[in-house]
Order: sequence, then structure tokens, then C-alpha cells
Amino acid sequence: MFIEARTRPVLAEVCRRLRISSADARLLRHHTNAVYAVGDVVVKIAPQEFDLDRTRVVVAVVQWLSARQFPTVSLSPRLPQPLLVSGHAVTVWERLDPAHGEPVTTSELGILLRELHTLPAAPVSLPRLQPIDNVRRSVAKSRIISAEDRDLLLKRLDSLAARWSALDFPRGPSLIQSDPQTRNALRRFDGTPVLADWDGAAIGPPEWDLATVAVHCRRFDLRGFAAFADFTTTYGWDATSWPGFDDLCELRELQMIATNARKARAGTEAATEVHRRIDGLRREGRHLGQWQIL
Repeated sequence: MFIEARTRPVLAEVCRRLRISSADARLLRHHTNAVYAVGDVVVKIAPQEFDLDRTRVVVAVVQWLSARQFPTVSLSPRLPQPLLVSGHAVTVWERLDPAHGEPVTTSELGILLRELHTLPAAPVSLPRLQPIDNVRRSVAKSRIISAEDRDLLLKRLDSLAARWSALDFPRGPSLIQSDPQTRNALRRFDGTPVLADWDGAAIGPPEWDLATVAVHCRRFDLRGFAAFADFTTTYGWDATSWPGFDDLCELRELQMIATNARKARAGTEAATEVHRRIDGLRREGRHLGQWQIL
């Protein structure tokens, strides 16, 4: 089970290698990964099922982006990366401003993604975006959903899979971050916004990143459409003008539900939120309710 009691010893070993104390380490997040801030670094511990080779790809992408001076969070130079500690892939990052006082805006996110999507091909063997397979695997692995819920999700997936295969993406494939949102952006201490969380880096349609931003705006941001309009202005292309965008947003939402259904443990707040989102699929139609952040 991927819980703090399992990752604290891993953190202690990483700190030993860094020659720093783990006594004052602060847990920032324990969901997809365990993320701890300690001293001037952030330690990111992946679940054991997260393949070390995949982490090597993430490291290679970030090193390439840094070499091109793309605004990304940087790996710490104090240790060779990635690390393998007790079966967990671990990366160590330079600690930045969490930007709680001045969060990165959707306008700034638009600038970051515009630059990302126009980069040349990275000299890294990146996976192709495969959302249909990812949703199907997540639904199959979930231990918190009922048979009825599973049928609902899979029927919705079958419908969206047919539409996905028919989509004609106007912008062509590029390097995508896969989960861009203002919570996955930080600030350097001089205020410069940078992208973080490259676990999902892939080759795919940049429209996927734009759909992700749109979903986060309408599901989590009280400003909703206005927040996405700000993003569109700085990105320089209105994705809502493309006929396939609504279908893509629906698929992105389904993936978010399925992924959290796979990760959540029974009896937790995360499980409650997953069930609330699934119930929303039954009731909403085209009306979009707000979601709680997990």
C-alpha cells in the first residue's frame, strides 16, 4: 500500500545520500507520488509499480528542456538521477516558491504551453498518448467502484473511443505535458513561472493539453470560462473553435475520474469524491458541476 509509513523510510535514505537530515521534511502531497520538501530540495517518490525506465525518460526530458532554457522546474545536481530506493523510483528537484501568495495564472500557463508545443522533437524516446487504453486499465484496476459504476464508465468510454478515433487534430503531434494546470506550475524565487510534473510527458496532440486546462477551468476554477478565455488569449489559438474539442474534454474528464478511481482507497475522501463525480456523469448532461481537488 502506497502510504506515508512506507515512503518515510525511502525519504530517510535519500536524505542520507544527500547528507541532510530528514527530521524537518514536510509532506507536500501523497497521491500519485509522495512529495516531500526538505531543505532546498523536493524529493518525489513514485509507487513501486511506476517503472524506473519511465522515470529515466522523465529525467531525460527535463534535462533536455533545461538545456534549451525552457522554463521548467530543475532536477537537483547533487545526485545522479533517477534513484532506485527500496524498489521506488525517486527524483530530487530544486525547491521553488510554491506560489501560494501569487499562484500561476491561466494567462501565464498559456505562454508556457505555447512555447512547449512549438519546440522541436526531443531526442528522447517518449511514449505516445493513449488515453483509451489508460482509462480501460484504470477502470479494471479500481477497487472502489461497483459493477454498475464500472459498466457506466466503460459504456461512456466505448462511445468516446469511437469519437477519439475519428478526431482530426488540426495542430499535429508535439511534446505534451499531459496534465498542465496551474497547480502543476510553480514560480522561481524571482517570480518566473515554470512548468512542473513531467510524469505524463508524451508525444500527442497539443489539443490534449488544452482540453486539460479547459477541464480544470470549468471543474475547479470559480472563474470558469473566463479563466480559460485568459489562457486562450496568451496561447494564441481558440481551441473551442475546433469541432472536436468538446469530445476531447469529455474524454479528458473520464480519464481523470478513472485515474482517481484506480488510486483511491475505500473509505477515504478521495473515494467519496470519485463516487460523487461518477454520480455527476449520470445527472449532468451538459450541465457541468464543480469538482473537489484531489
